[in-house]
Amino acid sequence: MEKIIDTVLNITLATGSLLETEHGLVMLLILYGLLTYRDEKLTKWVPVIIIGGILLSVFTPVHEITLFWPVITGLVVPPFLWQGAVAITKSGLLRRRLSLLIWAGTLFLVTFSLLRFGGLPFSNALLLGILAVTLVWYLRELSVDRTYLSTLGLIALVVLLVEIDLGVVSLQFWLRNLVSGAAVGFALGFLGISLYRKIRKPGRKNIFFFAWAYLAYLTGFAFGTSAIATTLAASLVVAVYGYSIGLWYTQKSIPVPSNTPFFFYLVSGVWITLGWQAHATIDLPAFGGILAAMAVITLGVLLAWRFTPISTENRGLRLVRKEIRVLLLLTGSVLFWPKQAFLTTVSVEIALVTAGLLIILLRYSIQPIFDLMGVQLSWPSESKES
Repeated sequence: MEKIIDTVLNITLATGSLLETEHGLVMLLILYGLLTYRDEKLTKWVPVIIIGGILLSVFTPVHEITLFWPVITGLVVPPFLWQGAVAITKSGLLRRRLSLLIWAGTLFLVTFSLLRFGGLPFSNALLLGILAVTLVWYLRELSVDRTYLSTLGLIALVVLLVEIDLGVVSLQFWLRNLVSGAAVGFALGFLGISLYRKIRKPGRKNIFFFAWAYLAYLTGFAFGTSAIATTLAASLVVAVYGYSIGLWYTQKSIPVPSNTPFFFYLVSGVWITLGWQAHATIDLPAFGGILAAMAVITLGVLLAWRFTPISTENRGLRLVRKEIRVLLLLTGSVLFWPKQAFLTTVSVEIALVTAGLLIILLRYSIQPIFDLMGVQLSWPSESKES
């Protein structure tokens, strides 16, 4: 029976182009990464770069460029995985259950808006809904104690991109890959800290761990395990172990390669190039769904302000910032999503569950290792920094 199901799933997946799907997911990841970039000097250029790529795709003819997509995927994924892992170390459990209810309700209504008024397939609407709501919570929690609600979307997107065939993988094989990948990643994390302590040059911190993110990712593939779990585990150890032993004095001093200017220029260049080589057509019905989703996002933000307030400062400006970034996310995603791309709802759901499991696995499996080493585990999320 399992063979029959696997055969049917393989036939179903074959009706769409997995390569085109990979293209679309890479564009989504780059777009989301640009919108969450945090360097103060370069952040102001993010809207210009995104709009520039969109305009190139709309007003220029197709420029066929032979791209080796696995290389592009390998270039952009590891630093974003590192960013997600560091965010996990800075995140804690929900302090108000109502926040989860508002988050889930907003996700449902955004997905429904894109599905009903935008005409998107349910799988695409669900994925964009997850990313949009996660982005809003990410911006909402920039200067306060973070929660997993602002991290889940990024990890789910990366899981979906790298493990694009999740729907045809057995549960046992999938879990074994996650656990073995985490084990390899933990070892790489401690090794990375050990080597960096010998160098101990703050000016080279981001360069060293930028390279280490790629090393962890490639090691996961070399060992035939989950490259995602390996990279997440390695970066989580670097963040938590370094913080626990005083190598990183504050949360901001934890290395995050995706926030370096070099990576910003790299990702921006890829985004502009992909926009130039593509030719997007404006789908007016889809923009009806985007407008409806924007209205839902506004309602969700207002409800969060009313029932789970974080700050009362500059609310108007913060709302405009959220709306602009969500608009850029949804517009760029709808325009750049390849027509031949195929994405199953099951794959999106599995990616979301996998992201949750990875967070739980990494967060709670590291404690016994620290106990064995005799090191007091100190999570950045539990510190009280001025």
